[in-house]
Amino acid sequence: MKPLIRFCLVASLALVAGCQTGSVDSSLSQADSTKTRQQKDAVMRGIHLMLGSDWQAAALQEQLARLAAAGVNTLILETDYDFAFKSHPELSSPGCVTPARAHELAAEARRLGIRLIPQINCLGHQSWSKTTLALLKNHPEFDETPGQYPNNTNIYCRSWCPQNPDVNKVVFALVDELVNAFEADAFHVGMDEVFLIASEHCPRCRGGDPAKLFAQAVNDLHHHIVTERKWEMFMWADRLLDAKTMGYGEWESARNGTAGAVDLIPKDIVLCDWHYELRTNYPSVPFLVGKGFRVWPSGWKSLPAARALSEFSRQQQSKGVVGYLCTTWGAVRIPSLAEWPPLLEPMKEWSMTPLPPRPL
Repeated sequence: MKPLIRFCLVASLALVAGCQTGSVDSSLSQADSTKTRQQKDAVMRGIHLMLGSDWQAAALQEQLARLAAAGVNTLILETDYDFAFKSHPELSSPGCVTPARAHELAAEARRLGIRLIPQINCLGHQSWSKTTLALLKNHPEFDETPGQYPNNTNIYCRSWCPQNPDVNKVVFALVDELVNAFEADAFHVGMDEVFLIASEHCPRCRGGDPAKLFAQAVNDLHHHIVTERKWEMFMWADRLLDAKTMGYGEWESARNGTAGAVDLIPKDIVLCDWHYELRTNYPSVPFLVGKGFRVWPSGWKSLPAARALSEFSRQQQSKGVVGYLCTTWGAVRIPSLAEWPPLLEPMKEWSMTPLPPRPL
Protein backbone atom coordinates (compact mmCIF):
# COMPACT_ATOMS: atom_id res chain seq x y z
CA MET A 1 0.00 0.00 0.00
CA LYS A 2 1.09 3.60 -0.44
CA PRO A 3 3.20 5.34 2.25
CA LEU A 4 0.23 7.38 3.43
CA ILE A 5 -1.82 4.23 3.81
CA ARG A 6 0.89 2.57 5.89
CA PHE A 7 1.16 5.72 7.98
CA CYS A 8 -2.59 5.64 8.61
CA LEU A 9 -2.26 1.98 9.53
CA VAL A 10 0.43 2.54 12.16
CA ALA A 11 -0.96 5.80 13.50
CA SER A 12 -4.45 4.40 13.93
CA LEU A 13 -3.72 1.15 15.76
CA ALA A 14 -4.74 2.82 18.99
CA LEU A 15 -8.09 3.72 17.44
CA VAL A 16 -8.98 0.29 16.20
CA ALA A 17 -11.25 -1.20 18.85
CA GLY A 18 -14.60 -1.22 19.46
CA CYS A 19 1.23 -14.06 24.03
CA GLN A 20 0.64 -20.98 24.02
CA THR A 21 -0.43 -22.50 20.76
CA GLY A 22 -2.24 -25.65 19.69
CA SER A 23 -0.78 -28.35 17.52
CA VAL A 24 -0.88 -28.48 13.74
CA ASP A 25 -3.86 -30.79 14.00
CA SER A 26 -5.93 -28.08 15.70
CA SER A 27 -6.74 -26.56 12.32
CA LEU A 28 -8.59 -29.62 11.09
CA SER A 29 -12.03 -28.70 12.46
CA GLN A 30 -11.83 -25.28 10.86
CA ALA A 31 -10.64 -26.84 7.59
CA ASP A 32 -13.56 -29.28 7.56
CA SER A 33 -16.13 -26.57 8.24
CA THR A 34 -14.55 -24.31 5.64
CA LYS A 35 -14.73 -27.04 2.99
CA THR A 36 -18.43 -27.58 3.70
CA ARG A 37 -19.10 -23.86 3.58
CA GLN A 38 -17.26 -23.41 0.27
CA GLN A 39 -19.45 -26.06 -1.31
CA LYS A 40 -22.45 -23.89 -0.46
CA ASP A 41 -20.95 -20.44 -1.06
CA ALA A 42 -18.17 -20.00 -3.60
CA VAL A 43 -18.06 -16.20 -3.26
CA MET A 44 -15.48 -14.82 -0.81
CA ARG A 45 -16.66 -11.61 0.84
CA GLY A 46 -13.81 -10.47 3.03
CA ILE A 47 -12.21 -7.83 5.19
CA HIS A 48 -8.51 -7.28 5.79
CA LEU A 49 -7.71 -6.01 9.31
CA MET A 50 -4.64 -5.31 11.41
CA LEU A 51 -4.88 -7.19 14.70
CA GLY A 52 -2.29 -6.20 17.27
CA SER A 53 -3.69 -6.95 20.71
CA ASP A 54 -6.14 -9.06 22.69
CA TRP A 55 -8.17 -5.92 23.19
CA GLN A 56 -8.61 -5.51 19.44
CA ALA A 57 -9.38 -9.21 19.03
CA ALA A 58 -12.08 -8.97 21.72
CA ALA A 59 -13.59 -5.93 20.00
CA LEU A 60 -13.63 -7.81 16.71
CA GLN A 61 -15.23 -10.85 18.31
CA GLU A 62 -18.10 -8.66 19.52
CA GLN A 63 -18.71 -7.51 15.93
CA LEU A 64 -18.60 -10.87 14.18
CA ALA A 65 -22.36 -11.42 14.22
CA ARG A 66 -22.98 -8.00 12.66
CA LEU A 67 -20.32 -8.62 10.02
CA ALA A 68 -21.81 -12.02 9.16
CA ALA A 69 -25.22 -10.38 8.81
CA ALA A 70 -23.67 -7.86 6.41
CA GLY A 71 -22.46 -10.74 4.23
CA VAL A 72 -18.86 -11.07 5.38
CA ASN A 73 -17.61 -14.66 5.31
CA THR A 74 -13.81 -14.22 5.42
CA LEU A 75 -11.40 -12.19 7.58
CA ILE A 76 -7.71 -11.64 6.82
CA LEU A 77 -6.08 -10.91 10.19
CA GLU A 78 -2.64 -9.35 9.85
CA THR A 79 -0.81 -9.69 13.15
CA ASP A 80 2.72 -9.52 11.77
CA TYR A 81 4.84 -9.80 14.96
CA ASP A 82 2.07 -8.69 17.32
CA PHE A 83 1.48 -12.23 18.53
CA ALA A 84 2.76 -14.18 21.54
CA PHE A 85 5.00 -16.63 19.69
CA LYS A 86 6.31 -19.58 21.71
CA SER A 87 8.84 -20.66 19.09
CA HIS A 88 10.46 -17.20 18.96
CA PRO A 89 9.25 -15.12 21.91
CA GLU A 90 11.90 -12.50 21.18
CA LEU A 91 9.85 -11.46 18.13
CA SER A 92 6.64 -10.78 20.05
CA SER A 93 5.57 -7.26 21.01
CA PRO A 94 4.20 -6.15 24.39
CA GLY A 95 0.43 -6.44 24.73
CA CYS A 96 0.13 -8.60 21.63
CA VAL A 97 -2.51 -11.13 20.62
CA THR A 98 -2.37 -14.32 22.69
CA PRO A 99 -3.16 -17.83 21.47
CA ALA A 100 -5.98 -18.10 24.01
CA ARG A 101 -7.75 -15.06 22.60
CA ALA A 102 -7.12 -16.25 19.03
CA HIS A 103 -8.83 -19.56 19.85
CA GLU A 104 -11.83 -17.72 21.32
CA LEU A 105 -12.12 -15.58 18.21
CA ALA A 106 -11.82 -18.66 16.00
CA ALA A 107 -14.60 -20.47 17.84
CA GLU A 108 -17.03 -17.60 17.42
CA ALA A 109 -16.06 -17.10 13.77
CA ARG A 110 -16.61 -20.78 13.06
CA ARG A 111 -20.03 -20.65 14.71
CA LEU A 112 -21.01 -17.80 12.39
CA GLY A 113 -19.51 -19.32 9.22
CA ILE A 114 -16.66 -16.80 8.96
CA ARG A 115 -13.29 -18.06 7.78
CA LEU A 116 -10.20 -16.65 9.51
CA ILE A 117 -6.92 -16.32 7.59
CA PRO A 118 -3.92 -15.01 9.56
CA GLN A 119 -1.15 -12.98 7.93
CA ILE A 120 2.46 -11.96 8.40
CA ASN A 121 3.84 -9.58 5.81
CA CYS A 122 6.67 -11.62 4.35
CA LEU A 123 9.85 -10.58 2.56
CA GLY A 124 9.18 -6.82 2.43
CA HIS A 125 7.71 -4.40 4.97
CA GLN A 126 10.29 -5.38 7.58
CA SER A 127 10.58 -1.80 8.79
CA TRP A 128 8.49 1.32 9.02
CA SER A 129 9.88 4.83 9.17
CA LYS A 130 12.88 4.70 11.58
CA THR A 131 11.70 1.49 13.23
CA THR A 132 13.08 -1.87 12.09
CA LEU A 133 10.54 -4.57 12.90
CA ALA A 134 11.14 -7.54 15.13
CA LEU A 135 12.55 -10.07 12.68
CA LEU A 136 15.42 -7.96 11.34
CA LYS A 137 15.92 -6.20 14.66
CA ASN A 138 16.61 -9.55 16.32
CA HIS A 139 18.18 -11.19 13.27
CA PRO A 140 20.08 -8.49 11.35
CA GLU A 141 21.85 -11.30 9.46
CA PHE A 142 18.58 -11.83 7.55
CA ASP A 143 18.59 -8.29 6.11
CA GLU A 144 18.75 -7.86 2.33
CA THR A 145 20.83 -4.72 2.89
CA PRO A 146 22.94 -5.57 5.96
CA GLY A 147 24.53 -2.57 7.66
CA GLN A 148 23.07 -0.15 5.16
CA TYR A 149 20.62 2.74 5.55
CA PRO A 150 21.07 3.70 9.23
CA ASN A 151 17.72 4.62 10.81
CA ASN A 152 16.15 3.36 7.56
CA THR A 153 17.00 6.64 5.86
CA ASN A 154 16.27 6.91 2.12
CA ILE A 155 14.39 3.61 1.88
CA TYR A 156 10.71 2.72 2.00
CA CYS A 157 10.83 -0.56 3.95
CA ARG A 158 13.49 -3.16 4.63
CA SER A 159 13.32 -6.67 3.18
CA TRP A 160 14.76 -9.95 4.32
CA CYS A 161 17.11 -11.84 2.02
CA PRO A 162 15.18 -14.56 0.15
CA GLN A 163 18.37 -16.60 -0.16
CA ASN A 164 19.44 -16.58 3.46
CA PRO A 165 19.53 -20.27 4.44
CA ASP A 166 18.11 -19.67 7.93
CA VAL A 167 15.31 -17.13 7.53
CA ASN A 168 12.66 -19.66 6.49
CA LYS A 169 13.23 -21.78 9.60
CA VAL A 170 12.13 -18.84 11.71
CA VAL A 171 9.31 -17.63 9.48
CA PHE A 172 7.77 -21.07 8.97
CA ALA A 173 7.57 -21.58 12.73
CA LEU A 174 5.68 -18.29 13.04
CA VAL A 175 3.31 -19.28 10.24
CA ASP A 176 2.52 -22.58 11.94
CA GLU A 177 1.79 -20.93 15.27
CA LEU A 178 -0.60 -18.39 13.75
CA VAL A 179 -2.50 -20.93 11.68
CA ASN A 180 -2.89 -23.18 14.69
CA ALA A 181 -3.92 -20.39 17.04
CA PHE A 182 -6.62 -19.09 14.70
CA GLU A 183 -7.60 -22.67 13.80
CA ALA A 184 -7.23 -21.73 10.16
CA ASP A 185 -6.86 -23.62 6.92
CA ALA A 186 -4.99 -20.88 5.03
CA PHE A 187 -2.30 -18.24 5.39
CA HIS A 188 -1.76 -14.83 3.78
CA VAL A 189 1.93 -14.13 3.14
CA GLY A 190 1.59 -10.43 2.26
CA MET A 191 4.60 -9.65 0.00
CA ASP A 192 3.34 -6.32 -1.29
CA GLU A 193 5.55 -3.36 -2.18
CA VAL A 194 8.87 -5.18 -2.11
CA PHE A 195 11.33 -2.57 -3.36
CA LEU A 196 14.58 -3.89 -1.86
CA ILE A 197 15.41 -7.09 -3.73
CA ALA A 198 18.52 -8.22 -5.63
CA SER A 199 20.35 -5.49 -3.76
CA GLU A 200 23.95 -4.69 -4.53
CA HIS A 201 24.49 -4.76 -0.77
CA CYS A 202 23.42 -8.40 -0.42
CA PRO A 203 26.31 -10.88 -0.81
CA ARG A 204 23.85 -13.58 -1.98
CA CYS A 205 21.46 -11.60 -4.17
CA ARG A 206 23.55 -8.94 -5.87
CA GLY A 207 23.36 -9.29 -9.63
CA GLY A 208 20.41 -11.64 -9.40
CA ASP A 209 17.15 -11.54 -11.34
CA PRO A 210 14.51 -9.81 -9.16
CA ALA A 211 11.74 -11.94 -10.68
CA LYS A 212 13.52 -15.20 -9.87
CA LEU A 213 14.43 -14.05 -6.37
CA PHE A 214 10.86 -12.95 -5.65
CA ALA A 215 9.54 -16.22 -7.05
CA GLN A 216 11.99 -18.15 -4.85
CA ALA A 217 10.53 -16.52 -1.76
CA VAL A 218 6.98 -17.24 -2.94
CA ASN A 219 7.78 -20.83 -3.83
CA ASP A 220 9.53 -21.50 -0.51
CA LEU A 221 6.46 -20.27 1.36
CA HIS A 222 4.14 -22.21 -0.93
CA HIS A 223 6.07 -25.43 -0.36
CA HIS A 224 5.67 -25.11 3.38
CA ILE A 225 2.09 -23.82 3.47
CA VAL A 226 0.50 -25.74 0.61
CA THR A 227 2.69 -28.74 -0.20
CA GLU A 228 3.65 -29.68 3.36
CA ARG A 229 0.80 -28.35 5.48
CA LYS A 230 -2.02 -28.68 2.90
CA TRP A 231 -3.28 -25.18 3.67
CA GLU A 232 -4.30 -22.54 1.13
CA MET A 233 -2.01 -19.61 0.36
CA PHE A 234 -2.98 -15.99 -0.28
CA MET A 235 -0.77 -13.03 -1.23
CA TRP A 236 -0.95 -9.48 -2.54
CA ALA A 237 -0.57 -9.28 -6.31
CA ASP A 238 1.18 -5.96 -6.94
CA ARG A 239 4.73 -7.30 -7.42
CA LEU A 240 3.46 -9.57 -10.21
CA LEU A 241 2.17 -6.66 -12.30
CA ASP A 242 4.36 -4.79 -14.77
CA ALA A 243 3.77 -1.06 -14.33
CA LYS A 244 4.61 -0.36 -17.96
CA THR A 245 1.99 -2.68 -19.40
CA MET A 246 -0.66 -2.32 -16.68
CA GLY A 247 -0.65 1.46 -16.45
CA TYR A 248 -0.67 1.43 -12.64
CA GLY A 249 1.65 3.38 -10.36
CA GLU A 250 4.77 2.00 -8.67
CA TRP A 251 2.92 1.00 -5.51
CA GLU A 252 0.21 -1.20 -7.03
CA SER A 253 2.53 -2.59 -9.73
CA ALA A 254 6.26 -3.23 -10.11
CA ARG A 255 9.01 -1.19 -11.72
CA ASN A 256 11.91 -3.13 -10.23
CA GLY A 257 11.83 -6.31 -12.28
CA THR A 258 9.72 -8.62 -10.09
CA ALA A 259 6.74 -8.85 -12.45
CA GLY A 260 8.17 -11.82 -14.34
CA ALA A 261 7.60 -13.92 -11.24
CA VAL A 262 3.98 -14.25 -12.34
CA ASP A 263 5.09 -17.09 -14.61
CA LEU A 264 7.34 -18.75 -12.01
CA ILE A 265 4.94 -19.42 -9.12
CA PRO A 266 2.14 -21.96 -8.53
CA LYS A 267 -1.28 -21.14 -9.90
CA ASP A 268 -3.16 -22.30 -6.82
CA ILE A 269 -2.18 -19.16 -4.89
CA VAL A 270 -5.08 -16.74 -4.41
CA LEU A 271 -3.90 -13.29 -5.51
CA CYS A 272 -5.35 -10.28 -3.72
CA ASP A 273 -5.30 -7.62 -6.42
CA TRP A 274 -5.53 -4.29 -4.57
CA HIS A 275 -6.42 -1.01 -6.24
CA TYR A 276 -7.59 2.02 -4.32
CA GLU A 277 -8.09 4.70 -6.96
CA LEU A 278 -11.03 5.30 -9.28
CA ARG A 279 -10.45 3.97 -12.80
CA THR A 280 -12.60 2.99 -15.74
CA ASN A 281 -10.96 -0.43 -15.86
CA TYR A 282 -8.59 -2.59 -13.86
CA PRO A 283 -6.63 -4.62 -16.43
CA SER A 284 -4.79 -6.69 -13.85
CA VAL A 285 -7.96 -8.59 -12.96
CA PRO A 286 -8.42 -10.30 -16.36
CA PHE A 287 -4.62 -10.49 -16.78
CA LEU A 288 -4.13 -12.55 -13.62
CA VAL A 289 -7.20 -14.68 -14.32
CA GLY A 290 -5.80 -15.32 -17.79
CA LYS A 291 -2.57 -16.51 -16.18
CA GLY A 292 -4.56 -19.18 -14.37
CA PHE A 293 -4.83 -17.65 -10.89
CA ARG A 294 -7.84 -17.10 -8.69
CA VAL A 295 -8.09 -13.36 -8.11
CA TRP A 296 -9.57 -11.56 -5.13
CA PRO A 297 -10.08 -7.88 -6.10
CA SER A 298 -9.34 -5.66 -3.11
CA GLY A 299 -10.51 -2.08 -2.54
CA TRP A 300 -10.21 0.45 0.27
CA LYS A 301 -11.92 3.52 1.66
CA SER A 302 -12.96 5.46 -1.47
CA LEU A 303 -16.55 4.46 -2.12
CA PRO A 304 -16.48 5.45 -5.83
CA ALA A 305 -13.26 3.47 -6.33
CA ALA A 306 -14.63 0.49 -4.41
CA ARG A 307 -17.76 0.55 -6.53
CA ALA A 308 -15.74 0.74 -9.74
CA LEU A 309 -13.41 -2.13 -8.86
CA SER A 310 -16.27 -4.28 -7.62
CA GLU A 311 -18.40 -3.65 -10.69
CA PHE A 312 -15.52 -4.19 -13.12
CA SER A 313 -14.61 -7.45 -11.41
CA ARG A 314 -18.19 -8.74 -11.38
CA GLN A 315 -18.49 -7.93 -15.08
CA GLN A 316 -15.70 -10.41 -15.80
CA GLN A 317 -18.20 -13.20 -15.01
CA SER A 318 -15.28 -15.50 -14.36
CA LYS A 319 -14.94 -18.25 -11.78
CA GLY A 320 -11.36 -17.02 -11.50
CA VAL A 321 -12.66 -13.91 -9.72
CA VAL A 322 -13.50 -15.28 -6.29
CA GLY A 323 -15.25 -12.29 -4.69
CA TYR A 324 -14.29 -8.98 -3.10
CA LEU A 325 -11.90 -8.05 -0.28
CA CYS A 326 -12.31 -4.77 1.61
CA THR A 327 -9.08 -3.50 3.16
CA THR A 328 -9.29 -1.08 6.08
CA TRP A 329 -5.81 0.27 6.99
CA GLY A 330 -7.08 2.18 10.00
CA ALA A 331 -9.73 4.12 8.09
CA VAL A 332 -12.56 2.65 10.17
CA ARG A 333 -12.82 1.52 13.78
CA ILE A 334 -13.83 -2.07 14.44
CA PRO A 335 -17.20 -1.17 16.06
CA SER A 336 -18.13 0.77 12.91
CA LEU A 337 -17.11 -1.87 10.37
CA ALA A 338 -20.58 -3.34 9.85
CA GLU A 339 -21.96 0.04 8.81
CA TRP A 340 -19.02 1.29 6.71
CA PRO A 341 -20.22 2.04 3.13
CA PRO A 342 -17.01 0.92 1.34
CA LEU A 343 -17.60 -2.46 2.96
CA LEU A 344 -21.39 -2.67 2.92
CA GLU A 345 -22.01 -1.89 -0.73
CA PRO A 346 -19.58 -4.46 -2.20
CA MET A 347 -20.71 -7.10 0.31
CA LYS A 348 -24.30 -6.60 -0.79
CA GLU A 349 -23.38 -6.75 -4.47
CA TRP A 350 -21.29 -9.90 -4.06
CA SER A 351 -23.99 -11.53 -1.95
CA MET A 352 -26.13 -11.41 -5.07
CA THR A 353 -23.35 -12.51 -7.44
CA PRO A 354 -23.20 -16.30 -7.80
CA LEU A 355 -19.97 -17.81 -9.05
CA PRO A 356 -19.35 -21.32 -10.39
CA PRO A 357 -18.21 -23.63 -7.57
CA ARG A 358 -14.45 -23.75 -7.08
CA PRO A 359 -12.64 -27.08 -6.99
CA LEU A 360 -12.10 -28.23 -3.41
